[in-house]
Amino acid sequence: MAHKIITINRLSGSGGGQIGELVAEKLGISCYDEQLQTMALDFGDLDESKHAEIFKKVQDEKKPNLAFYRTYDEGNANVSPQMSALDTIFDLEKKIMIQLSKEEDAVFVGRCGNWIFKTEDVKLLSVFVIGSMQDRIDRVVANSDMDAAEAKRHIKKIDRIRDEYYYYITKSDRDDINSYGLIINSGIYGEEKTADLIAAAFEAL
Repeated sequence: MAHKIITINRLSGSGGGQIGELVAEKLGISCYDEQLQTMALDFGDLDESKHAEIFKKVQDEKKPNLAFYRTYDEGNANVSPQMSALDTIFDLEKKIMIQLSKEEDAVFVGRCGNWIFKTEDVKLLSVFVIGSMQDRIDRVVANSDMDAAEAKRHIKKIDRIRDEYYYYITKSDRDDINSYGLIINSGIYGEEKTADLIAAAFEAL
């Protein structure tokens, strides 16, 4: 029986990550976000702690990096020398996400999840959490030491990075409405109600 999977893409400052955790808590399932990178490193026998500074420099590279491969890989078959550091991490994360989807219902935040699972044997609810710029600025200011101007610059920077990453991986736009089953404005509903609405849509799958 196919498992139910929620993928959440989000505009910066919309609270999508926190909403993903709330949804998972309400449904009694797991939410996977930043821990996927650590899981990927473990799966690929890539020891970030050994060469943290090198890893930090190369993880966003989009060209094959044999030095990265020689530094981190110790013969694990899950890592290819023909891929860049960025592609290596994504490929490992993708393998983990697909494996998890065969074992459990889950929420996945970011990492092009809606694109990964569109061809997998799962019941998929792909969500895009949005919000007005002002609502997102207000949220970032309330949860950081940034003022409004700094928050706006930060939001634009993070959205640009996420857009570029998504396009690099999928060759499609992150904000294409045809890529989602549910687009929801967290600025209108707030985090709690947004999570309730997503959970209700999940139950209806």
